[in-house]
Amino acid sequence: MYSIKKFNLEENKTVWNLFIKNNSEGHFFFETDYLFYHKERFNDFSLMIYDKKKELICVLPACLGVVGKSLVETMAEIISHQGLTFGVFIFKDNLSFLEKRKAFFSCLDFLKKNKFTDLIIKPLPSYFQLDNQKDDSIHRLLNDNLIESKILRVEANSMIFLPKNEIDYQEINYQNYSTRKKRNLKKAYQSNLKIEETELATDFWQIIEENLKLRHNLLPVHSVDEIQLLKDRFPKNIYFFVVKDIENHSEILACSVIFIYQSTIHLQYMAATKNGKQLNALDFLIDKLIKNYSIYFQNIDKNEFTYLSLGISELRNNAENSINEGLFKWKEEFGANTFSHFVYQIDIPS
Repeated sequence: MYSIKKFNLEENKTVWNLFIKNNSEGHFFFETDYLFYHKERFNDFSLMIYDKKKELICVLPACLGVVGKSLVETMAEIISHQGLTFGVFIFKDNLSFLEKRKAFFSCLDFLKKNKFTDLIIKPLPSYFQLDNQKDDSIHRLLNDNLIESKILRVEANSMIFLPKNEIDYQEINYQNYSTRKKRNLKKAYQSNLKIEETELATDFWQIIEENLKLRHNLLPVHSVDEIQLLKDRFPKNIYFFVVKDIENHSEILACSVIFIYQSTIHLQYMAATKNGKQLNALDFLIDKLIKNYSIYFQNIDKNEFTYLSLGISELRNNAENSINEGLFKWKEEFGANTFSHFVYQIDIPS
């Protein structure tokens, strides 16, 4: 019989982090220093699953469902995890499928006893997994005939396959650029632009805030203090880059916050000023990252990357979950492919 334990930050932090760091799916955002940087926003209900030998074989980062800004007092819904891009059962490496299935159903039984009615999870996409560790067993579990589950939402993420060398870039990546993208890049490269890494979010955060406010009447998910805190905690996973105009007193024209997920470079935020848009500064930044990614991430122990993720193009707070077509097209003009992110709801039988 498997046993389930509710995570306690003071008691279980070390064990949890060790499990995450030794796991092929243990991305930095599952570590407690990320998971709890904004703990006041969520009522945590993360779980730890142990086998019959009392060995930790699975963890589930999770919190109680939130309606608006208030916590659901009935504890009817549990979400993995509302404070993260992804959230799912993280199984011990090399655990057999049948053992995963037992752990999965033991967890659902635990949630049932605790009066939960449904569990929402967002599995890691395949490109977040190492090539020799790719595993889609969670999707089989979600379609087991002993449970009822449904897809709540599908998000379209734009991905670029990174070149292995300059020849690959010229013959594959650059050839996949649209005619307009090539024209924009020609203008950008003639404009004396340069890319710099910065350690301070305050150098550029206003650009991101103004872009989101102007285009969507929204604020970034993170505040400037929060993104700086995360950068300081995870210096090998979070990077800040800006594009400057050399001829205009090094004016910042564009910026990006980049998260590193094993073999994937993910642009978490990107924005440009009015002048930056005229000079195609963001196109310049992305082209440089595609062509010279190994130069910009030299301090990473293993800088062998396969993908550049440009993120999703969904319209936030939109009931129909429609796509921002202009943004999506802009990404496709880099030759980006579409990978789907699935959000599942599992009904927990009463």
